Amino acid sequence: MPTEAAISIQKLSKSYEESGKRHSIFTDLTLEVSRGEFIVLLGRSGSGKSTLLNLISGIDPPDAGNVIINGTDITALSEHGRTLFRRHHLGFIFQSYNLIPTLSVAENLLLPLELIRPLARADRDKVAALLDKLGLADRHDTYPDRLSGGEQQRVAIARALIHDPDLILADEPTGNLDLETGSQVLALLDTLVKKAGKTLVMATHSREVIGQADRIVSIRDKSLVPVDELCP
Repeated sequence: MPTEAAISIQKLSKSYEESGKRHSIFTDLTLEVSRGEFIVLLGRSGSGKSTLLNLISGIDPPDAGNVIINGTDITALSEHGRTLFRRHHLGFIFQSYNLIPTLSVAENLLLPLELIRPLARADRDKVAALLDKLGLADRHDTYPDRLSGGEQQRVAIARALIHDPDLILADEPTGNLDLETGSQVLALLDTLVKKAGKTLVMATHSREVIGQADRIVSIRDKSLVPVDELCP
């Protein structure tokens, strides 16, 4: 297991305001994730798993604390700076897919590249090769509303990986899928992410995913707790 930290979370706190009251989601979270490590986040609904992924990605700022990714303190960046950092260094797989409905499958994959630099012919070849690897070669010009849930999730995975980020964040990527399709998605993640030596942090309740993880941590009572064993 590599020891160099890909993610360093230091005394992270986050809360929200509702009905004039402040509600704490978690306080003083600390976590180190090594390069190439696969971490699973557990926790009840509402415990803060999605919030933590949003903080790691820089989508949301914390109330206090720091998130350092590959040596860059993203909590010290402006909102625009965090957006640029995400474009170059992170891939995010959303449970709800978040594909752009007015773009075809290929256009959804090309967009992250186009936001970084002008597109080249090699980019279109890369998209075609990745879609072929995902069993979606015949869906190149299809729009998201014509895809099944499993196909949309595979496109979402491809979009998160197309710019070759070192860090992948996944929020319940099999939560909306049936068992067979979910197993297929996990196999793709294993092939395209883990075996490529990328760092993966995933929020999930899937026991199959948990069995593949290098380490499991649970958000309990507003803190991160290591899980040494999964109880039957």
